[in-house]
Amino acid sequence: MRIADWRDETGYQALRGCDGAAWAWEFLRRNPDYQREWQAFMNTWEALEAAYGRPPDRDFCAWKNDPRAWVRVSDETAGDCRIDQDKVLIECALGARWGFHKFPPDPRDDDAVVAGRLSWRPREQSVARLVEPGEADVLDPRCEALVRFDLALPLREQLEQAKRALQLEQRRRRREEGLEIRRIGILEPQLVRELRLLDALAADAGEVAIERLGGRAMLDSAMARRDGGYLELPLLPA
Repeated sequence: MRIADWRDETGYQALRGCDGAAWAWEFLRRNPDYQREWQAFMNTWEALEAAYGRPPDRDFCAWKNDPRAWVRVSDETAGDCRIDQDKVLIECALGARWGFHKFPPDPRDDDAVVAGRLSWRPREQSVARLVEPGEADVLDPRCEALVRFDLALPLREQLEQAKRALQLEQRRRRREEGLEIRRIGILEPQLVRELRLLDALAADAGEVAIERLGGRAMLDSAMARRDGGYLELPLLPA
């Protein structure tokens, strides 16, 4: 995969100003498991094309009946490109497994999102939730807060009061405790450093590179984002 030289930060300059969808792809395409799965998929795809042709001359009826062209439906692929009640085409299955629509992009494609060759599946941010009794002590005091509601009373006015109280507390923590709102623009310097670390790791640059770019904690963050955390990025505002 063609990547920038991790030692030269200017090589990542083109990513500045990109939205979360593009940043997410930068992390996913560096994932070794995705690279391996994509290559296995492409080997199968090319074998199917050799057997049944390419659009517009493809024999799709024969293609879809070939066991190589589909997998059994699972929860993650349900409803996508079904050819029978219990079968889904391999291109849709691979995309669903990694969180996106459209034909699985080549990891070497550094413009897949911007060029429209990939779009992320809608996801909900599961942030607000009920806190179980005894769970309050595990909240992060830097960025989480508890709000009490009386469920025996109407909720509309309580929700408005809670909204105002949380807005005031958010402003206070930003002013007094340095709370940073998670936005792509604010995260950019860290995202660039994490990509550089992943590229250094792929280049076997060793401990010197790790220490130069933020140490083990930063590397752990980079690997966590590469291995699934990238799915949060399209949800964040610019």
